[in-house]
Amino acid sequence: MKITITGLNDLNLSAVSQVAQLLDIQLNEGGIPLQVEHTGKGIHVRNDGSQGFITYGEAHQLIRAIGLWRERMKQEVIFDINEIPVYDSLGVMIDCSRNAVLHAEAYREMIRRLALMGYSTVQLYTEDTYELKDHPYFGYMRGRYTGEELREMDRYAAMFGIELVPCIQTLAHLGATLRWQEHAHLVDCNDILLIDDPRTYDLIEDMFANMSENLTSRNINIGMDEAHMMGLGKYLDKHGYQDRSKLMLRHFGKVMEIARRYGYKPMMWSDMFFRLASSGEYYDANAQIRTDIAEMIPEDVSLVYWDYYSEEPALYDGMLEKHKQLSDKIIFAGGAWKWMGFTPNNRFSHHTGVMAHNSCVKNGIRDVLLTAWGDNGAEASLFGILPSLQLWAELSYANRSDEDYLSERFMTCTGGVYADFMNLDIANLVPDNPAPGGSSVNPPKYLLYQDILCGLFDKHIVPKTYAEHYRQAASMMEMAGERNPQWKVVFETQVALCQLLELKVDTGINIRNAYLNRDKTTLKRYAYEVLPELKKRSQGFIAAYRAQWRSENKIFGLDVFDLRMGGLMQRMESASWRLDMYLNGEIPSLEELEQEILYFDGRKEDVATVAMSANLWHTIATTSVIAGV
Repeated sequence: MKITITGLNDLNLSAVSQVAQLLDIQLNEGGIPLQVEHTGKGIHVRNDGSQGFITYGEAHQLIRAIGLWRERMKQEVIFDINEIPVYDSLGVMIDCSRNAVLHAEAYREMIRRLALMGYSTVQLYTEDTYELKDHPYFGYMRGRYTGEELREMDRYAAMFGIELVPCIQTLAHLGATLRWQEHAHLVDCNDILLIDDPRTYDLIEDMFANMSENLTSRNINIGMDEAHMMGLGKYLDKHGYQDRSKLMLRHFGKVMEIARRYGYKPMMWSDMFFRLASSGEYYDANAQIRTDIAEMIPEDVSLVYWDYYSEEPALYDGMLEKHKQLSDKIIFAGGAWKWMGFTPNNRFSHHTGVMAHNSCVKNGIRDVLLTAWGDNGAEASLFGILPSLQLWAELSYANRSDEDYLSERFMTCTGGVYADFMNLDIANLVPDNPAPGGSSVNPPKYLLYQDILCGLFDKHIVPKTYAEHYRQAASMMEMAGERNPQWKVVFETQVALCQLLELKVDTGINIRNAYLNRDKTTLKRYAYEVLPELKKRSQGFIAAYRAQWRSENKIFGLDVFDLRMGGLMQRMESASWRLDMYLNGEIPSLEELEQEILYFDGRKEDVATVAMSANLWHTIATTSVIAGV
């Protein structure tokens, strides 16, 4: 479609030109007239049959408005649409600290999609994955962003009116950099900085200086969550036991002083303050909030209440009510689930998202952040959660979550088929884990990485049923990939994963049964036919996953996947070796197959649902000591 747009400045035109091909429009003299004006509140899009009119209130709403106009023009030539978003800011936080550091091309792709949805902010969660000039080991070999990269990312987002907000850690979650001897003096215990040490605040000062120099936003996420062991390591040795509430508050005060010097308005995850002010538990909607703690929270910090799990509307209401007793500056952070392995959980994200949104509206929350964490390796595609991002955009602008509406909007904003993207969840949704599924139930990860002969998760498999599920899932993902050619790499990863799992889920069980029944014919088939085929499918999965990784991330971090898959394939080789020795009479027995298999999660009785949650590779792969001393 050829259109002639008036009312845009050069920056606006640059932004529109970036999404023109995505919307199938050409900026052309003599095209359909589209008059744009930056005025008013929200978005107003209309067409009178001969020309279009758009007004928008905030810079980040322009591209969404043009996308809406183009979408409706495919259906009719006379229409009138008004959207007043319920949130002042709607953002997404992308985890760049669990190995997957988003590269420039994928970042720009995501920014364009978020602009079409109407997002206002992006946070890149960077524990140590940014460059600090005087700290060469900070982010060393981790794909850290240079200052030049950050400036370019900032510039590109700003073109669309999107604010790139720095998201750092100033207390805990710094284990990747504190591992180095160079930083040993900064460690209290585990991944926590040593409070009260001047060198700690020199490092934090450098963090703020770097972000201030390279990003224009003066909002910043300072983290400070989950520092449960603060003061109990080196600090305890040096100073003796201290009131940890006072310790936390003193450190917070020093960080705030630094932030203010750089003109920042910080936000922080609320759990540390909430625990101090309540019973010590986070998700306690009935807690009594201590007024003395609330009075210590300064007015220039926002608290981020994060909840990715809750399935009870009353809990959201209660927690928001308690948070508002702490501060009148509350941000809600929900989850776009992608951190339990290779497969997203968009259905659960939708399930909890609608509840959380309703509670946010009810309780007057004006700022929302969607988190896309990458726990234990950032294995899932960032673009696999596009349906969850679309959901929150439509909840904000139109208060709609019905599938037909989301499908239409999703096609406009992503070029993808909504139902197919929702079906990316399928590897998680084994028959005993129906949608929306448990929040963290993730069979594909533990079934992939568990050992063939030791079978730590064999009690968590429904024989034959799981294999058939993955056979059908592979076919479903293959057809979906054909319908979504520009996102084919995302679907091909799921195809290869499901094809591998189809064969692998029953392999250990069948080998064990054959051994115990002295069925050497079956053992020969597994040793000389099935296991070689399993290695072949593993290689196919590796190839597909590498393609997906390269399409999104810097190369750093892929080594973890290679190490895990390399170990898995070597154990397949060892399984063949063990079976061959047994079949040839070199050894009288296979000890690992004579061990009683227990439930991994310790349950004592058989239950209908065997699917469970396990996300730590080193506990999935082996019971042997694989880390530490």
